[in-house]
This record gives sequence, C-alpha cells and structure tokens, in this order.
Amino acid sequence: MYVWLLIVFVFAGICNGFSQEKDNSWVPPPSAESMVNPYKDSVQLLPHAQKIYLSNCSPCHGKNGKGDGPQAVTCNPSPADHTSDKVQNQTDGSMFWKIARGHTPMVSFKKTVTEKERWELVLYIRSLVKKQ
Repeated sequence: MYVWLLIVFVFAGICNGFSQEKDNSWVPPPSAESMVNPYKDSVQLLPHAQKIYLSNCSPCHGKNGKGDGPQAVTCNPSPADHTSDKVQNQTDGSMFWKIARGHTPMVSFKKTVTEKERWELVLYIRSLVKKQ
C-alpha cells in the first residue's frame, strides 16, 4: 500500500508537462521562442524519441499524447493533450524550453534528458498528430 502511494506521488511530480491551464509563469522568453530545432527533418530519430517519451512523458500524457496517462488523475492541472492545437501551435523552441524547465508538478528534464534528446522529444510530440 505504501509503495503504491509513493509511486503515485513520484509520478504526480512529473505530470504537469504541457498543462492545458493558462499559466503566465510558464511563458517562454523570446530567446526560447525563436530557438530552431537542429534536428527538424530527422525522422530517423523518432524511434529513439519514442522510447524517451514512453518512459518520461507517457505516465501522465499517455502513450498517444492525449493527456490520459495512468498517472494523469494525480495531476493538477491535468496534463496537456500533446495532439491539441494549443500544444502543436507552439514553436519548437517553446516546447524545448518547457521540457527543459519543467513546471510544478512536472520536473525539469534539463539534467536527466540530454539537449539532443529534448529536441528529439519535440520532434516526437509533433509526430503524434501525424499518427492519428
């Protein structure tokens, strides 16, 4: 029982990734908005990015990015739907910045996911719309 509660609280700490809620404290600076993904056309990176996504993002955002992962119920606000226009209309730089920075309860991935892998995650999040 205590192990289950611990697992829930740990995952609750990484759930807020791309919240659908309006939160001005998580607005990327102009320098982040204008960043360009150096791997933009690298579809061969998607299989690796999928592995990173499934282990780090899917517990809250779900396997298909709909915000319906098994830990989503512990997240306040609810995890964003990565296939939504709200997420997909963000610049690559904004997504990269958010993944690196984190936002309560989502942890920062700056130290646990390499810069290249964060860019790969941006590619993978973009690809979720194409999978539908």
